[in-house]
Amino acid sequence: MEKLAVSDEICLKLLALSDAPALFTLVDDNRQYLKQWLPWLDFTQSVKDSAEFIKTTHQQLHDGLGLMGGIYVKHTLVGMCGYHPIDIINGSASIGYWLAKQYQGQGIATQCVSRLIDYAFETLALNKVSLSIAEHNYKSQDIALRLGFVSKEFKPDAEFLYDHRVNHIRYWVSREEWLAHKAHIV
Repeated sequence: MEKLAVSDEICLKLLALSDAPALFTLVDDNRQYLKQWLPWLDFTQSVKDSAEFIKTTHQQLHDGLGLMGGIYVKHTLVGMCGYHPIDIINGSASIGYWLAKQYQGQGIATQCVSRLIDYAFETLALNKVSLSIAEHNYKSQDIALRLGFVSKEFKPDAEFLYDHRVNHIRYWVSREEWLAHKAHIV
């Protein structure tokens, strides 16, 4: 996947090393906002760190273990969305995403996650997609519920965020549940 259309104005695109400055600037400009839910921000301190991340996404894609794309709205990078990891043997993938603060609440993340679910089931022939969401991250939980995910597992102390641990709720949707959900909303 070099580029995956999400809508007329939104696409997911594999980042090139030349995108590292834009990615770093986006992360740095949103650092305090993103720290509420993302544990990796202290490891992204320079354009070089963003370039290393981009190299990692290329390697994961090459190895069939991940597919991470930049979220572009009208050719502007506004976040990231992708699988981490893809488990081919068990036919499942977990989706992760983040958006710059100013792009929140516009349905962008919901549309990107929906498109990746379609891609998982239609192109990758997976059987199950999950989202692991912090217990008090209600915006992301709303996305999961809007897309027909079901809460399947509570994971206490699932993640360390800088100075505290957070619980996670793991949401799942199977291929059959997804098709039923899509049929219901059409």
